[in-house]
Amino acid sequence: MKKIMIIIGIALYQLLAGWPARAQVPVPEPARNMARLVLEDSTYVHVLMGVHGENGDFEEKDIFMPESMLRGTMDAYSRQTLDKVHLFGHFGYSYELGKRSTWRGWIDPYETPFMLADSIPGDISIERYAMQAGMAMPLGNGWSAGLDLSYNVALLAKHKDLRNKNTGMDFRVAPGIHWQGGHMGAGLDLGYERGTEKVEYSQESSSVEHVLFSIYGCWVGQGFGFGSAETKRLKEDDRLFGDFQTDFEWGPVALHNNLGLKWEQERQTETGYNNLQHGTVRAWFWRDDLSLSIGDRHTIDAGFSWCTMQGFKPLQQQELDPDSKIRIWVTYGDPVFCYFRAYHEEYFRYTFGSFWKLSVGAENLRFRHSYTEYPKRFEQRVSMVTPSIRLEIPIGPAWHLSAETGYTINYEEEHDISHWQLPEPLMRQINFWTGDSISSRLTVTWTHGRMTLGADYGMDAATAFDGFRHAASLTASFSF
Repeated sequence: MKKIMIIIGIALYQLLAGWPARAQVPVPEPARNMARLVLEDSTYVHVLMGVHGENGDFEEKDIFMPESMLRGTMDAYSRQTLDKVHLFGHFGYSYELGKRSTWRGWIDPYETPFMLADSIPGDISIERYAMQAGMAMPLGNGWSAGLDLSYNVALLAKHKDLRNKNTGMDFRVAPGIHWQGGHMGAGLDLGYERGTEKVEYSQESSSVEHVLFSIYGCWVGQGFGFGSAETKRLKEDDRLFGDFQTDFEWGPVALHNNLGLKWEQERQTETGYNNLQHGTVRAWFWRDDLSLSIGDRHTIDAGFSWCTMQGFKPLQQQELDPDSKIRIWVTYGDPVFCYFRAYHEEYFRYTFGSFWKLSVGAENLRFRHSYTEYPKRFEQRVSMVTPSIRLEIPIGPAWHLSAETGYTINYEEEHDISHWQLPEPLMRQINFWTGDSISSRLTVTWTHGRMTLGADYGMDAATAFDGFRHAASLTASFSF
């Protein structure tokens, strides 16, 4: 997972901040507070298209990682100002095809400890649609108000028995306010998110019996033979969140900070059966991001994030209802606590230069998780740090080159096992999490007028060099 996080983090950094040609196109604030749109009066249409591919394998790799992957994306952003009303819109689409993927029972398998999955390698396709609309208007005396609405849909399908089809939806509404006075500003947004995902397992061939696994946490669960009938499960998430932004500018000094808090509750039920439940999750997330710039030559970015997650299993038994004469699931008492996850992450990056730019930084990640089924218990703690360095070099008026490399070091690991036979998937993840790795990326962009073309190549490898993971992207963006 840490190798994927490094690649994704670098790619997102380059997409949102690393290419000077894109800096001329205003991008929404990282927070969801659309009231901040009034801080910049601009009108534009920006279209970004790209293709991304990955290939290669490791001796020890993330079990969700396909052997190869190809993804195409298209995003369109728009900003308009009508009288005093500021409008923002975004539409995004992506299609991804992964080869020989296993255990991918959910679209985001790290989102919950309760999974329905199978171990048969197969090709998967993931299709995503993203829609967002924002509006803001000034209220006078430095105050402004805004509203953020978003609706996202994701579809996943596996093309080999056992076959799972997933349909996921996320909806968000977030009103916000902002105050700007002199050298200081502050904003607040509060919102609600609703997410659902439905997974359906089926089998086309009737000559072979496959095994479907119901997992409770840390890959502990049970497997059962799958016949010709379909198995369906529904995951529902409710989230409440809030973000608080502060800004300070005085001469060449500019300070921006965003503090976010989110509470989430999830529940999983079987569709088509009476009252059958599979688990509930409660989680807290807290994140703070700070950016300090002094002139155009010194920039410091730092942040901290923290999360705790608890998983509970219901105590249920199937009984015959005396009135309907139908067997239903009956719940006894409160759900039993069985799973715990906690992590915190810190990052720091210093960038020097205005023409040529040199960035040095580090990211520290510590996580632990545990599963308890009395009297058995498994607990794991892992800590890793990733120092990195990046160099950005403009070459003439049109070309831009950037190179970055990071080295992930596992400096602490602990496993508390009490008479426990660890499942094979968990053993593979332990070997993956506790190994050191190196990641590098090279990006070249060419800008002509309102058009930017880019290409980048990345390589990820364990320090033992027992395998390599290669990634390459091509992008084109246009501004109107």
